[in-house]
Amino acid sequence: MGVTLITWSCGHFVHQKSPTYRTEAQFLDGVTEDYWFLCEFAEKDLANKATEHHIASPDNCPKCQEPTRVGVWHFRATDAIEVLRNLQQGCKTCYLEIGANYHHLDFSQKARYAYDKRCATAHAQFWISQVPRSTDPFFAPITNISRLCDEAQRMLDTNYNETHEDIKAAFVPINKARAELGQIITSLNELLFAVHLMEGAPANQKGEVRWHSGFPSREAMICIPKAIAWMERMEDWQGQALDTLREVLSKAIQRC
Repeated sequence: MGVTLITWSCGHFVHQKSPTYRTEAQFLDGVTEDYWFLCEFAEKDLANKATEHHIASPDNCPKCQEPTRVGVWHFRATDAIEVLRNLQQGCKTCYLEIGANYHHLDFSQKARYAYDKRCATAHAQFWISQVPRSTDPFFAPITNISRLCDEAQRMLDTNYNETHEDIKAAFVPINKARAELGQIITSLNELLFAVHLMEGAPANQKGEVRWHSGFPSREAMICIPKAIAWMERMEDWQGQALDTLREVLSKAIQRC
């Protein structure tokens, strides 16, 4: 069962298992009943939960039924933006680490799962695609998080005499960014699962022996240009991609 992100206009949010038969109103009523339990895990869930739905309530959450100081809401908004930017960077690092581990796999491990649908996205991202990162739809959620955070920050910066309604307006892009984060986590989980699946396949021992003897195997001569092509399409992420790949290879050599 998937997970739904529920956000409120006051900036609070929770994650809950997606409804299977209830209407959205019935689902929100059930979430309200469990709110005080769910909100304890909200920040942790934001960094880990892959979400498939987003319900944006125009109302305040159960915690914010009574009016509070505008400054409290402003702090909540600026803190949310900072958290989202940090998580966005975390997603970038995670993607590059998965890619580096993919390129460290033996060619035979990749080939074994060449036609496995569970690995299709990983092969597309790290082996097949030649689309520059800036125009690749896979990275759209990461780009959208940055754009939405910038939009929310501008709204906070331009409203000098803030009201609750002003900050509610800023929470609209913030909540959308949270939904985008859930989408990229879904995609990263798919990539991670695929690489772990391929890691479990036996490697070509002959190729390993030849590589350690100082002569690259035929498989390595195929894989190295693919790794270079992947790093090149990362554009402004290329330097970090190279550093990540070096780190993965260094750890592998130390284990040998």
